[in-house]
Amino acid sequence: KPPIYGPKDTALWPEEAAELYRATKTNRDATYASRYMRWWFTNHEGMPARVPKIPWSAYTMYYSEQKSLVFQSAGKFNTKRDGKKIGAKWKTLADDEKQPYLDKFAIVKAQFEENEEWWKEQMAVWREKRLERLRSEGVELDPVKRQSAGLEPLCEC
Repeated sequence: KPPIYGPKDTALWPEEAAELYRATKTNRDATYASRYMRWWFTNHEGMPARVPKIPWSAYTMYYSEQKSLVFQSAGKFNTKRDGKKIGAKWKTLADDEKQPYLDKFAIVKAQFEENEEWWKEQMAVWREKRLERLRSEGVELDPVKRQSAGLEPLCEC
């Protein structure tokens, strides 16, 4: 009997796969979701992992830094009270005090865009290899023919 996956298993998966499992489990059940994920991993073998997301802004970088400082000094962090203080403090900062955060964000954003471009190139290579593999296995690729034959559609990954 094949294993049924759980939350501990998804911690080791790429974020994309873990989200897909949770959504499938919510819509159906754990047995179906586990079977679906075994199929998904088989068909997406070698797929490059998604590039990590960047912070939303320079402010979020500042907020995160200040939040850890407040937590270290007070031992706790009240989002409502302390978050408002941090926001007010950000608004009163001079441009030259904000500049390090703006510069850091620009660097992180540039790195993300470079990584995103690399990921898109890797995905294009992976898609080509996947199509070659499917063709060599004799898998029908035409969506209309797949539907008329009662086969599941190939994902657009």
